[in-house]
Amino acid sequence: MKLVINPKYQALKSFIENIEEYFEISENVLYDQRNLIKAISFEGQDYVVKRFKVPNVVNRIVYRYFRPSKAKRSYDYSLRIGEVLCPEPIAYIEKRAGGLLGKSYYISKQYHYDLTIRPVLLDKSFDKKLRENVLTAFAGFTFSLHEKGILHRDYSYGNILIKYQKNNFDFNIIDVNRMQFKQLSLNDRLENFARLSADDEAMLVIFGRYAELMGKPVNELLSVATAFRDDFMRKRKLKNKLRGR
Repeated sequence: MKLVINPKYQALKSFIENIEEYFEISENVLYDQRNLIKAISFEGQDYVVKRFKVPNVVNRIVYRYFRPSKAKRSYDYSLRIGEVLCPEPIAYIEKRAGGLLGKSYYISKQYHYDLTIRPVLLDKSFDKKLRENVLTAFAGFTFSLHEKGILHRDYSYGNILIKYQKNNFDFNIIDVNRMQFKQLSLNDRLENFARLSADDEAMLVIFGRYAELMGKPVNELLSVATAFRDDFMRKRKLKNKLRGR
């Protein structure tokens, strides 16, 4: 077993070494599809533990010899991004089976949020003024990520968390094992919004603010971003159709 603990949290070593036991008895399931995510409380602090699905044989070999595991990437990228932008990383664990990757876990502090970006973009009954304010702040948050050279490759509804903070909004990103760090082109920036499939009204608010921060005409950004959005939606509909959904 490989165990890596954030130096700030060495006092949690016993808890982390026994995380499988805590994980099994916890009934606080946050997500249960491809991977299983649970919230666990320990000594007055709340943590999120993600158990990754055991990969197929080919990927087990890949993760053993050629590429870091998802658990390791989640930990490393979270450290690199910083706790202001994502939940603080605590540790990751990799278990071997037959010399190859088996079960793996990623542990972080729990970020207590009010909502994801999903209802802001999709709920037609969402307060119009509040929606505009959230989307304006979201554009600024995303711009700050891009300016830092941070590109989340799964920038989607459930991975953008929002907390109300008096007259402002605090954002965190999760599921960060798919990241790129580089100087971003304009197309990189605009394509990053495609998975959010915002309607035209929301697009205008988001890219109105983003264009203002970039010092570019909003129509220039909006036309390209809309094309990326529509292309992504077409591909997703086709994929779902082929899967019989």
